[in-house]
Amino acid sequence: MNPSVFDAHVDTILKLPDAESFLEGNKLTHVDQPRAKRAGVTQLLTAVCAEAAKDRMTAFHHGISLYREIAERSSIELLLLLEGCQPLMEIENREEIIELLSFASLTWNGENSLGGGIGADTGLSIKGKNLALQLHDAGVILDVSHLCDQSRTDLISLGIRTVATHCNCRSIQNIPRNLPDDDIREIACSGGVVGVTFVPEFLGKDASLETIADHLEHIVEITDTAHAGMGSDFDGTKFLPAGVRDCSVWPEIFELLDRRGWDRKSVEAVAGDNWRRITQEN
Repeated sequence: MNPSVFDAHVDTILKLPDAESFLEGNKLTHVDQPRAKRAGVTQLLTAVCAEAAKDRMTAFHHGISLYREIAERSSIELLLLLEGCQPLMEIENREEIIELLSFASLTWNGENSLGGGIGADTGLSIKGKNLALQLHDAGVILDVSHLCDQSRTDLISLGIRTVATHCNCRSIQNIPRNLPDDDIREIACSGGVVGVTFVPEFLGKDASLETIADHLEHIVEITDTAHAGMGSDFDGTKFLPAGVRDCSVWPEIFELLDRRGWDRKSVEAVAGDNWRRITQEN
């Protein structure tokens, strides 16, 4: 079983020295075009997480520029996620950048002028709510992955479509970065998708291909196959689960789901069709 993959979260852009290293292949990152294509990847949601950098605005401008170049030249469809929207509040060409975005996360791990990220306990500010609505009206999908509980609740309560590009299930691994079941259901009710991520800390003890499948199946059990997907976080994590080397692992994941009794249509849905559906709807 080799479905078409839409990976809804990679942090590869800011790890690349140049566009050629993605297009021609490299040994530095978890993801590049040659390996991804061989594994069946047809779409990548590429994050620019400038708020994690020492020089936020330099990283922001570099990431946007490199994204433009690679997206124009790559045979894999690249979509852009801004992970932490504080840079949008500090530039004059905000509308131009918003037009590039497919997804956006209002915060990264810390608190900014828009709301509270993981590690904070604040809700969304007025600026944060207004920006969320502006992004939604522009067709950008709002990602809750890095919001703290209060800010996530505030975003969901706006009544717009929300997603989690790279989150797992708190009922399996009880950490703040994972989602409670009620929030997974709320995201599903908004028409969104939750992407299971490969970060070992988020998967739990003995993180492996099996625990990836466990989280995926839990999302399906409490919602249905229309609201579960994949968001690896390749190049955003130093360590990977047992059995995961890089983006070449995708066929092994789907072979595991096949062995667990998944039908082909369901595998295709979580591999990429669900993410494609909502990006087309927006």
